[in-house]
Amino acid sequence: MAHAFAPISAIPTFGTLKENLYQSDYISRKKAQLVYCNSSSYCNKITSASSYNQLNSYNLGSYINKLSSCNFIPVNKDNLISVQYTKLNLKEVCTVTSGSPPLQPFTDCNSSDSSCVPSCNPAPVTINPLTDTVPFYISNTIDPLGQLFGLSQCGPLNYTTKTVFYPPTNNT
Repeated sequence: MAHAFAPISAIPTFGTLKENLYQSDYISRKKAQLVYCNSSSYCNKITSASSYNQLNSYNLGSYINKLSSCNFIPVNKDNLISVQYTKLNLKEVCTVTSGSPPLQPFTDCNSSDSSCVPSCNPAPVTINPLTDTVPFYISNTIDPLGQLFGLSQCGPLNYTTKTVFYPPTNNT
């Protein structure tokens, strides 16, 4: 019964940037880098492999070279650690519109109906906490087109597709 009251760790939610490597992992990665560098390839795909092991080693070597080039970070975008290495690119996203939300979601629209095209008001929404008496989320619509959080409670979190790699700088 003691296991029923064991605390639930939050460490998997945060994620890790560097994975733990054992000696065998280090040796297999070195072999994979040799296979990747010595194989003939076309468009980053191996042209001929004698076995599945050679193909797997080539793919692992390709993955390791992506890691060392600093334009690829092996972080799951759903983990909290990814926020330290990414930024959101919201240039083409309708984030907030002034006014109440539509009565029907845009998923009910027929694609052939020209009157049911979702649009976004690009006017800036002003926030003044000293004079506003109505809460922000009542007088404005957050993500009216569902581009960031989806159109239903069970939908995917679309904001993770808008993340862009942004490495930290060492300004001291």
